[in-house]
Amino acid sequence: MQAPFVRIVIAAIAAELLGVLALAALVAVFGPPGFAAAQPFAERLGAWVGPISGFVLCVAGGYWVARVAASRHIGSGVAMGAAAVVLDVAVAVALGAGVEILLVISNVGRLAGGAIGGWLATPRRPRSASPTGGERGRLID
Repeated sequence: MQAPFVRIVIAAIAAELLGVLALAALVAVFGPPGFAAAQPFAERLGAWVGPISGFVLCVAGGYWVARVAASRHIGSGVAMGAAAVVLDVAVAVALGAGVEILLVISNVGRLAGGAIGGWLATPRRPRSASPTGGERGRLID
């Protein structure tokens, strides 16, 4: 089976939406009342929530995508992270944001998160017995 493209798209969109929802929830709970006062608070908080949630959600999304891949699990996770990067940059450009170091760091984190998620989904081979045929840690008579 090739890379699960539908899951990649779903995971990338979910990662972006859940990150925005996390920021909105944090502003609603901890922010000042009123839109005018909450907007600067949301911008400052977003500088932390965006990169952190992007990384964490891409780890989860990369795992979810790579879990069903027949092979190339890490590559599938990276593909999910890359889709999240494309979506994040598209949203940033549409909102008029320039390329800043925070945007670059945040998107490198998304790629790394997807790769880590793919790595976590990679099936592990059971450890084999020692080459001498004895049990591991047992002296051979």
